[in-house]
Amino acid sequence: KPSTGAYDTKVAGVVSGAGGVNAGIKLGHEGVLDGDVPVAMTGRVYVKCTTGNGPIKPGDLLTTSDIVGHAMKATDRERANGATIGKAMSSLESGKGYVLVLVNLH
Repeated sequence: KPSTGAYDTKVAGVVSGAGGVNAGIKLGHEGVLDGDVPVAMTGRVYVKCTTGNGPIKPGDLLTTSDIVGHAMKATDRERANGATIGKAMSSLESGKGYVLVLVNLH
C-alpha cells in the first residue's frame, strides 16, 4: 500500500512502470495478499516526488513524504535511517513530479 507519512520505516519498495521503465516484481500471495502492482526493491525507476522538503537534485537521498505515495528529499539524516528509498538521479525544482531514482532501500 502507498506510504502515508514522512520518513516511514515500513517502506518496502517503489511502484514501478512510470516513464517507460518497466522493472519490478509483483508482490502477493494468492488468496492472502493479492497484489498486481509491480514493485521495485532495487534498480532504476521513476518515483512520484514532492519538493515540500526542498528542491531535489541528483545525489539527494529520498524518503517518504506526508503526501500519499510521494517521496521527498531526506534532510533529517537521523530520521532517514531505515526510511531511505534511494538516491535521486534527476532533478525536481518545485511542486510535484517524477524523479528518476536509483532504489536502494536502507
